[in-house]
Amino acid sequence: MAKAAPDHVAGVYVVSGLGFPTEKDLPDMTEEERAVFAWFQRQDWMNGVDHHALLRAAPQTFACGWHDSPIAALAWMTQKFHEFNASGRPLEQVIDRDLFLTNVSLYWFTGTFGTSAWPYYDSTGFGWPEGQMAVPTGVYSGPPGIRRLAERHNTIVHWPQDNPGGHHFIAMDRPDHLAADLRAFFAKVR
Repeated sequence: MAKAAPDHVAGVYVVSGLGFPTEKDLPDMTEEERAVFAWFQRQDWMNGVDHHALLRAAPQTFACGWHDSPIAALAWMTQKFHEFNASGRPLEQVIDRDLFLTNVSLYWFTGTFGTSAWPYYDSTGFGWPEGQMAVPTGVYSGPPGIRRLAERHNTIVHWPQDNPGGHHFIAMDRPDHLAADLRAFFAKVR
């Protein structure tokens, strides 16, 4: 929307960073940025499973399995919730069981597991999104050594370093912190 109709967009807010450094970025990286790049190159930050690569290769295959079997869908989402839980706390302490089951059920009952996976098919892997400079951008959290690189393609006005639990499911884990950060960002762009 920010690219298509920037006059109608107050700002863009991103929860989990604005991309990943790539090999092309190496010559221009600082030592701190190279350390973040090295961390992203290791698969252990995703427990050894590159779900992006799996979904790029066969999103419809996974979609059929998830849609056909609620157990398959539940197993996949349980792994993702464990994988992306950056808080270090047990999953049941991070996300209420009923909230977790509601999340999985919404995908399953609406048949939207497939459409949630299709964008990966068109992607080429980890890399910088094209971004946009037309409207201000806020980020809930991102690796500290990446902001300078992200600013090449985004007008960043909000990137706090002290937000708790910057991970994929932050809205379920820390809704109060996310809501406060959203308010802080949009207070800057009104």
